[in-house]
Amino acid sequence: MPQRRKAIMSVLTAAMVSLALGTGQARADTSPDAAAFADADQTPAEIQAYWTPERLRTADEESTPAPEPDDEGTPTTTPASTMTDSGTGSAPPSALTRDADALTPFSQSKVWSAHGTGPAAMIGKLYFTDHAGERHFCTATVINSDNHSTIWTAGHCVTDGHKHWYSKFLFAPDYHDGKWPYGTWAWTKVAAPNGYHDGKSRSFDMAAIALAPNSAGRRVGDVVGWQGYKFGKAYDQTDWSDVRSFGFPENTHPSRSGISSADLRFCVDSKTYRESLFQVIDCDMGSGSSGGPWLEDLDVSRGWGYLIGHNSHHTDAGMATERSPWLDNAAINARDAVRRA
Repeated sequence: MPQRRKAIMSVLTAAMVSLALGTGQARADTSPDAAAFADADQTPAEIQAYWTPERLRTADEESTPAPEPDDEGTPTTTPASTMTDSGTGSAPPSALTRDADALTPFSQSKVWSAHGTGPAAMIGKLYFTDHAGERHFCTATVINSDNHSTIWTAGHCVTDGHKHWYSKFLFAPDYHDGKWPYGTWAWTKVAAPNGYHDGKSRSFDMAAIALAPNSAGRRVGDVVGWQGYKFGKAYDQTDWSDVRSFGFPENTHPSRSGISSADLRFCVDSKTYRESLFQVIDCDMGSGSSGGPWLEDLDVSRGWGYLIGHNSHHTDAGMATERSPWLDNAAINARDAVRRA
């Protein structure tokens, strides 16, 4: 076979493999901290049409949170972080908090009551279906990005860890009490580190999603604002002080009564600490809070802080602790994969 024809066949084969994997990329870089990604398999209008008000209500009442990662592929080490990236938050005047909310640390989560304001306006429920068509939900947060349309969540909220992406992602910011005060936004692109999408490793349990404009043509960040973030080398292995974590749990650990995923709940920790490959925070939020942000330097008078972690998993049902992977190179790569979508 002539060399030119061989080269063409090689390119075509690579493209076919890429399409078969459903990642939207040639997967030339298969390192665990490189990003796998996929484009939406339906139009925003089709996704919005699927999530009828009745389906959303049913999802709140009957859907289950995404299953937590079971650590099938956690490596003994993670790639060394070499990059640094950060961004500030932004809140429109209508999304600022009304008071300073100065609180002492507590691990038994409470209901966050200030809605229509930051930070609640940037945090919402993420609805989706798995590859079997079952409906689930997680927590997600709007973060700083070029497109004003990027949300951050956990990897196990977007993929099963065996190369199957979930679908029909719909984000409802400031969800509470069965209400969607800002409406909803459908996805256009999703990204997660190879280490989770093709390995289910807790060390890479993170993801970013780009959202399409809503039916009025407005981008989510322009409506509700966004949180800042601190990713990469300069912040890797950092013990953070005065961190607030948020989520929509349907249970707690240890178990308590009266917990409902209709409520945005939060904890305050005076300082995160390290445990092997993870960051740890004292907080009892359980299933449904996955992907919920850990916000450092949350100045609630301005409505935003810096996302430095998120609810990923807990290891003991009797202990009020949550773990997050380090948001290093893998976080930067995942965000970069969707931020211009």
